[in-house]
Amino acid sequence: MNKTTQISDSNHKTWTDTYYNLTPDDGLFSTKTTFGEGEEGVALNCPGYGRDGKGFVIHFKVEHLEAIHSLLAELQLLKAEQINSRK
Repeated sequence: MNKTTQISDSNHKTWTDTYYNLTPDDGLFSTKTTFGEGEEGVALNCPGYGRDGKGFVIHFKVEHLEAIHSLLAELQLLKAEQINSRK
């Protein structure tokens, strides 16, 4: 059984014993979705061993857009650093 914990002052919970490492060959895909209360968002479908080998889904709402932009910016910086280190 997974143990959950509170992270700092956030009301978000996470599994402390769960770690996902996606490979370049893993097929990620996203789809527009509607949540239980009719609110629209985007679901990122990830492969993996969770859910009996069916992977897992992360549901993003408009309120998550800034965090997603930050994630992309960090990944773009890492890519630029890798390209520069090969020169």
